[in-house]
Amino acid sequence: MEKKVLVIDVGGTFIKYGLIDEECHLTKTSKIKTPYESQEHFLKTLQNIYLSYRNENIQGIAMSVPGKIDIEKGVMLTSGALVYLEGLELAEKLSALCNHLPVSVENDGKAAALCESWVGQAKDCQSCVVLIFGSGVGGGIVMNHQVLRGLDLIAGEFSPIFVDLHQGQYESFAGTYSTLAIVKKVQDIKQDENIDGEAMMQLYRQQDEEVVAVLEDWFDAIAKFCYNIDNIINPECICIGGGISQDPLFVEKIQEKIDKIFTKAYLFRKPQVKTCQYHNDSNLIGAYYTYCQLYNKGGVK
Repeated sequence: MEKKVLVIDVGGTFIKYGLIDEECHLTKTSKIKTPYESQEHFLKTLQNIYLSYRNENIQGIAMSVPGKIDIEKGVMLTSGALVYLEGLELAEKLSALCNHLPVSVENDGKAAALCESWVGQAKDCQSCVVLIFGSGVGGGIVMNHQVLRGLDLIAGEFSPIFVDLHQGQYESFAGTYSTLAIVKKVQDIKQDENIDGEAMMQLYRQQDEEVVAVLEDWFDAIAKFCYNIDNIINPECICIGGGISQDPLFVEKIQEKIDKIFTKAYLFRKPQVKTCQYHNDSNLIGAYYTYCQLYNKGGVK
C-alpha cells in the first residue's frame, strides 16, 4: 500500500486536511470548523481527523498553523488569532494521540512560501518572496531554497509592517491592505455586508465607480510594496496568493501598476510578480515539505 502523510492546515475559520503522497498528490481533502473552546478540544478535533483515515497507510502528520513556530520542537510559541493555542507543544501532544506517529509543525505563511519554492511558480528560482492576501497578509522569504526565519522567527511576517510613516500613525499593511480590510471598506461604501471578495471583483469588472476607486488604490499599494520588497531582498520573483488571487484579474492589475510605476519613479528594475500556483493547497504542500526535511521520509527532491 502506498505510503501517505496526513496534512492539516489550521486557519482562523476552518481546518483543511487531506492525504499527500511522495509525488505531492493531494487526495481525500476536506475541512471542518476550527474549534475555539480549549487546547484539549482542539487536539481532540485533530485526533478525530486522524481517526477518519484509520484505514489509510499514514506514516506521519504534517501541520500548518499560524504564529511563531519552533519547528524543531513542534511548539506554537505564538498562535496568531488562535490565542488559546499559544505555547502548545503540538507535535508531542498530537503524536501521543495518534499512535506516536511523527508530527511536524510549520508556520502557515512559511509553508505557502516553501510550497511555491519547491513545486510551484518559484521552483526554478533560488530566491522568492510569497505574499498571501486574506484576513491578513501572510507569506515568507526563501533564499537558496531555504525559508528565512530570522532571529525571533518573524522574518517574512508582512502583516504588521507600517504603511504610514508619519509620526503618531501606526496603520499596518494587513490592517489597511489585506483582502479582509478592502472587502470591509467596499461593504461600508456600498452598505452591503454580503459582499465578499468575488463579488467585489465583479463590481470592479462592471466599472462601479466607487469600487474601482478603492481597488485601483489597492492594486497600486501592493505594486509599491512589491517594489519595496525587491529593493530590500531582490528575489528572483514575488508570488502572490490567497483566495483573491484565484481571480486572474487581481495579479494582472498589480502587474499593470508595476509597469506604470516604473515609468514614474527612479527604480532599478521591475519586480517579477507571478500568481501562486497552488492557491488554497499551498499550506498543505508546504507543511509536507517541512515534514520531509525533519524526518527525511522522501518526497523532497
